Amino acid sequence: MSSDCAISVLHDVLRVYDHRFLDMDDEQRGRLLQGTRQVLGEGLSDAARASLPLAYRLRAFCIVHGLDDELERLIRDEVEGVKAGAVVVGGRVYALHPYLRGVPRQDADITGEVGVEHRLDAVSWHGKKLRVRGHACIERIEARETKVEVLLRERRTGVEHRFPADPCEDGGFEVQADPGASAVGPGRWDVHVSASALGVTRTARFGTIRGDKIKTEPQRRGLDSTTTAKIYFTKGGHLAVLIRTGKKHPRLRAALRRITPRVLARVIDKHRPSLR
Repeated sequence: MSSDCAISVLHDVLRVYDHRFLDMDDEQRGRLLQGTRQVLGEGLSDAARASLPLAYRLRAFCIVHGLDDELERLIRDEVEGVKAGAVVVGGRVYALHPYLRGVPRQDADITGEVGVEHRLDAVSWHGKKLRVRGHACIERIEARETKVEVLLRERRTGVEHRFPADPCEDGGFEVQADPGASAVGPGRWDVHVSASALGVTRTARFGTIRGDKIKTEPQRRGLDSTTTAKIYFTKGGHLAVLIRTGKKHPRLRAALRRITPRVLARVIDKHRPSLR
C-alpha cells in the first residue's frame, strides 16, 4: 500500500471517532480501538502527521497509548463545541489540553490551522473616508494586546493599502481610511482584516460575519469631481469597495437622468426628417 493510500485509510478510520464513537457500547468501542491500533502500529509517521489535522493526531496519540478516558473527553469536548486553549512558543502555536500529558510537540502544533476570528459591526462613509468598525483576534490565542489592520487589496493587480486600527472600549477596533489621501486609485478593492499577537499574524477577507444592525445595501460617495466610490458586499458576502473615475460631469449625468420618455419622444419627432 502506498504512503498516500495508507494516509487516506488512516484518515477514514480516525474520522469515525466522533459522536458515533460516543454512541457505541463498550464492546463496540473495544473492537474499533483494537482495529485502529493495528492500523496505527507504533504511531504516526512523519508523512501522516503532516497530513492530518490536530484533532486526528490527538486521537491517534490517545489510541496508541491506551488513553481511553482522555480520548472520550477529547471527542466529547469537540462535539459540545468546547475549544482548547493555545500557547505561542517561538512563533509556533500549540494546542493546550490539560488532561493530556506527554503529547509530542509536533502533534500539538496547530500553527497552520489557526486563523482570524472576526466580525464586521459597521461600515459607512464618514465624509470622504471609509469608516469600518468590528472585532478581530487570532483564533484560540489569548493576548493582552492584538494589533489590527484593515487592508484594501485590488482584485486584479493585488496592490495593497494598509490602514492601522484604533482600539475601542468594547474590545473591538475602528478604522478610518481615506482613499484619496492614500492613493487608492480606481479598481475593485476587496477588504481584508489582519490580526497580530505574540508574533503571529493572520489575515482574512472581511464581512461574511456581521453584527445584527449592519447596513448591507450599497453606499455611494463622490470622492472628487470625477471619482466615485461604492461600498458593497460581494455575492459571497465579503466587503468590497468599487472606485471609478470618468470625465463625465456629475451635473450632466444628473440632467440625463431627468429626461423622461415623453421628452425623448418629442426630440425624436422634431429631428425625424434629418434622421431619414
